[in-house]
Amino acid sequence: MVEFQLTITMWGVSFNVNDDLSISYGTTESTKVVNGGTNVTAEVSSVQVAYTVGGASIRLAETSADNVAYNSTAGEDNDGTTLSVSLAF
Repeated sequence: MVEFQLTITMWGVSFNVNDDLSISYGTTESTKVVNGGTNVTAEVSSVQVAYTVGGASIRLAETSADNVAYNSTAGEDNDGTTLSVSLAF
């Protein structure tokens, strides 16, 4: 039986440019410590921008994830962009 332990470090920062625009960044680093084996680290980082005017909001997030299954092969790296628009009446 292989036992392992996870060590996780997370942090984030955000800045309100004005009443309508905000920018934020966050990162997570998770290390899988395997007894008798090698340690593998998964990393995820994301940058977000949000703009709100009246009842409309536009949000954009750019996210990058490396070694998400604690496997260092290139197939385990993912990038994603999310764009959302919300309208309130």
